Amino acid sequence: MISDVAFIVISATVAGLLGIAAAVAVLQERAARKATAAAEADGAGGALTAADKYGPSGPPAGSRAGYDAVLRVVWWLSIVGVMAGVGLSNAYPGTQTQIFGVGLAAAALVVVLHEIAPHRPRTTLASTVEVLGALALISGLVILTGRADSPFVFIYHVLAVAVALTVGGWAAMGVAAAASLAYLGIAWLDPDRVAFNGPELLRIGLNTGSIFVLAYLAGVFANGERRLRATIERLWRIDYLTGLIRREELGVTLEQEVLRSRRSDRPFCLLMIDMDGLKAINDTSGHERGDTVLHAVGSAIRRSTRAVDSAFRYGGDEFVVLLPETEYRGAYLVAEKIRIGVEDLGLTATSSDLVTSVSIGLVSYPEDGVSAEELLIAADRAMYHAKGLGKNQISGNPRPPRRLAMVVEPVRAEEDRQPLPRPEVIHVGGGNHEPTDESEPDPGEMRRQIAAAQRGCHLTG
Repeated sequence: MISDVAFIVISATVAGLLGIAAAVAVLQERAARKATAAAEADGAGGALTAADKYGPSGPPAGSRAGYDAVLRVVWWLSIVGVMAGVGLSNAYPGTQTQIFGVGLAAAALVVVLHEIAPHRPRTTLASTVEVLGALALISGLVILTGRADSPFVFIYHVLAVAVALTVGGWAAMGVAAAASLAYLGIAWLDPDRVAFNGPELLRIGLNTGSIFVLAYLAGVFANGERRLRATIERLWRIDYLTGLIRREELGVTLEQEVLRSRRSDRPFCLLMIDMDGLKAINDTSGHERGDTVLHAVGSAIRRSTRAVDSAFRYGGDEFVVLLPETEYRGAYLVAEKIRIGVEDLGLTATSSDLVTSVSIGLVSYPEDGVSAEELLIAADRAMYHAKGLGKNQISGNPRPPRRLAMVVEPVRAEEDRQPLPRPEVIHVGGGNHEPTDESEPDPGEMRRQIAAAQRGCHLTG
């Protein structure tokens, strides 16, 4: 009697400690959600953008990280429930020590995979170890608590549903098959069972079939949720009118490109594009026609850029194009192609008496700036300079060929820097041209290269 009381007290103590761990996991999850909500509230007030919080991929609604957090809580609650139930009920006195050993092994697995490194990227190996470990622990628990008659057979179902929600697809069906085979093997190899009667076979069949049914239903739900999340993230990321990336992603994308270029010592260029006369189109032909023109301009920008480039809608009629690993001359060709493409829209997207054109500012890293903010300021200044020259121009800082061939040592952001010099200007299209120095890019040569590109050549950085 005394030993039974002592065992119950010990069981209750262990279950209480695990309960505290589960409560801590739940509270941590709530705190993380509150912190995210507070960050979103700050972002609504302008202190933090969505891109600053989530990066280029957008808001992680229903993401894998959320599923992992739920899985972590389910692990702890299952361990607490099993150990508390077995210890307090004293239902399996002959195997209680082994059952608690299984529970402690499960707790160790959760600590390693979900507590020690909860924020590290989950690898396929780690997920496989977790699933196989869970199958082994559940099978051990079922064997120790009555085999086919065990009240804990349902945990096989929980495992199959968890895999369907976090991984989905054939992986969930594979785990469901493995769980069913483990359960059937345990029932078949029961040394105390001589033969199966009708009700026992029915129970085993229902338990096995229900594992597949629940895994399938959870997989259907998870796949639908993933498709919905992908659609929402795309709608959040892409401007519906122009098909370009929304401005919220520009800051993080540009900062990442600056860091990458510092590591690789490779340049990149930035184009600031502004439509000329969109207000006149809206006033003359209506805002619906203006929206048509904006859509056509977005299409022209996408056609003129590579898959590795990023084109953003920066404002109402302003756009930014990021050209990774592209030197000044390559970026100039892209800018000229965009300018000509938009100029040609006047014949198709608007009435014949309206003219479409863009003014483009062109800057490069690190010559025109060593931070995202400096580059955007320089590009904006160059773009307004192009407008001041008569619009339908490209304005930037020309690079003589000998400078193009140089390897530029990027300046670190933390180092002291002298104020950036005001860039010189080149401009093409639309109006008269000032004489160019022999070392500057020749606009005529640029046009010849554009013509060659339009005949099928691919632009290269």
